[in-house]
Amino acid sequence: MQKVMMEHYGQWLLYQLRQWGWQGNLAVGLLLVSIVISMMIQANNEQAEKLRLTIDDLAQHTPVDIQHEPRSTQITQRFYQALPEQTQANKNIADVLTVIEQHGLKLNRSDYSTREVPQSSMVLYHIKFPLEGAYPAIRNVVTEIMNRQQSMALSHINFKRDNMRSEQVKANIEFVLYTKADGKH
Repeated sequence: MQKVMMEHYGQWLLYQLRQWGWQGNLAVGLLLVSIVISMMIQANNEQAEKLRLTIDDLAQHTPVDIQHEPRSTQITQRFYQALPEQTQANKNIADVLTVIEQHGLKLNRSDYSTREVPQSSMVLYHIKFPLEGAYPAIRNVVTEIMNRQQSMALSHINFKRDNMRSEQVKANIEFVLYTKADGKH
């Protein structure tokens, strides 16, 4: 009996939908979609409220001692203390040239430029030079420079070999030396 009633009701509903045409079907569809969306929004609001209450409860019962500023200031101070003085830049650059000579390589030319870093206490020295020699010798030069000077960074390196049978390669190398700016410690 109940099954027959459901079938009858379903047929009546289909008849009514056909009578309304596409405009009526669209209106019913939009109505159903809006009901589903409002139910989803309501469920989301309830979850957000539960989460807010949980956060408030944790904030009241959890001792929090956050001190961001002093720690970041200490890290910044330690970073600047590790940098060499700007007056030592020439010594550090001369050390690079010494390492190159110790490995039996000759430096024909080099380019230097300096740049102050705005809003910091640093000066950057860009050191560019080409080298020609055996690949292992050039690699050892770069490694030794990086190990000897912690404030020196390898910024760029590329290799070129003119002849596949030759052990000689040409390398263009660029280092950046980071130093403390004079008077800004």
